Amino acid sequence: MKKKIHKKATNAIALGLFSSILALLACGSKDWGFNFGNVTTSAAEAVQLRDGKTYFINLPILIEAETTVNRIYARNATYYFAIALPQNMGEPLQKLEIAQKEGFDSIDFFEDDTFAYVQSPSGERVAIASKTEIVPSGDRSEDRSKITITFNPPIPASGDLNRKLIVGLRPISNPRTDGTYLFGVTAFPQGDRPNSQFLGYGRLSFYSLRF
Repeated sequence: MKKKIHKKATNAIALGLFSSILALLACGSKDWGFNFGNVTTSAAEAVQLRDGKTYFINLPILIEAETTVNRIYARNATYYFAIALPQNMGEPLQKLEIAQKEGFDSIDFFEDDTFAYVQSPSGERVAIASKTEIVPSGDRSEDRSKITITFNPPIPASGDLNRKLIVGLRPISNPRTDGTYLFGVTAFPQGDRPNSQFLGYGRLSFYSLRF
């Protein structure tokens, strides 16, 4: 008899705890600013909270960075940044920010010479219209250039498997000092309040003429 009573009491407590949790979730969604009905986690849609923030479901991935000329002082180089685009990001890619983070010299860029294209697995390239804004070195506390590339229209959230975004930047000149230079790459989904995602560092190495 005691075992039956104990089992009933345990079940009642468990049921009460479960009901309390449900009640807290229902209240919390209002009192804490979350709306569980407006949070989407489907693979076909973006995650968007009630406050309007948008998020990638699957992040783009920075694959590599390279320069066509790695000699110091060179004036005809192009810096390429390759970014793998998931088959479904969940939200279109609105813009990228590329900012120099390390390197002895500050590298400045031509604002009107930036270009971008999406490359399919077959190698086909589709040019992407974009607008580039540059905060030159010396104008910020970090004393490094920051390049913002806004895509118009945004790059679609869904596409072929193994597609890549290639962004090309043209520096006014390579740095005067040899060494390794790091560029941080950050992606922004489409939306009025995008949640930015840092994708990693592109590493470029420059050498003096004696090498």
